[in-house]
Amino acid sequence: MTDAFTAEQVEKQYGSVQALAGVSIRVPQGELFGLLGPNGAGKSTLVKIGCGLVRPTGGRTSIFGHPPQSIAARRLFGYLAELFRFPGWLSAEEVIELHQRLAGSEGGRAERMELLELVALGHVAGRRVERMSKGMQQRLGIAQALVGSPRLLILDEPTSALDPAGRHAVRGMLEELRARNTTVVLNSHLLSEVELVCDRVAILLNGAIVAEGSPDDL
Repeated sequence: MTDAFTAEQVEKQYGSVQALAGVSIRVPQGELFGLLGPNGAGKSTLVKIGCGLVRPTGGRTSIFGHPPQSIAARRLFGYLAELFRFPGWLSAEEVIELHQRLAGSEGGRAERMELLELVALGHVAGRRVERMSKGMQQRLGIAQALVGSPRLLILDEPTSALDPAGRHAVRGMLEELRARNTTVVLNSHLLSEVELVCDRVAILLNGAIVAEGSPDDL
């Protein structure tokens, strides 16, 4: 069975700074995989390379065996960036509708409402983004990443703007995705977050993996 996500000896150099120094990971289908490390460890660089947004200096990544820049790969994954912005004048439902059009999803209003309910925003489907809290916008970002039912979900610091109740809700959502056999790569600097939800964790420090295994093992 083809792995959902692989990185093979991935390196990235920004001038004199080496952000990644030969990182290799394999994420099997259906696994909830955590990338854990302090800010500046190279986590976001790795997921951006994995999404095809940044080119590596060396090595390669793949999504279900496809190069990340390919159309085949892009049809198979959803992505939530660490820093994102939605137009403030759009409602929550309109944001999802926009991303349905961008992704070519034919799920219609049924998909929009299912995703908003999944992230506990169904009751504010008509509220404009500019009138939402940061936590609500964060959950809306997760909903847009799920448009089209991707087989792989890549989340870069998805709970950074959430309070404890919001983080609890996201953990419940991730467990629901695991039950649906959706593969998740979760990038976080919060030990408690990955410890509670991830099947396996890789710890990055200074651009290199220093430990990898199940939360219990680590």
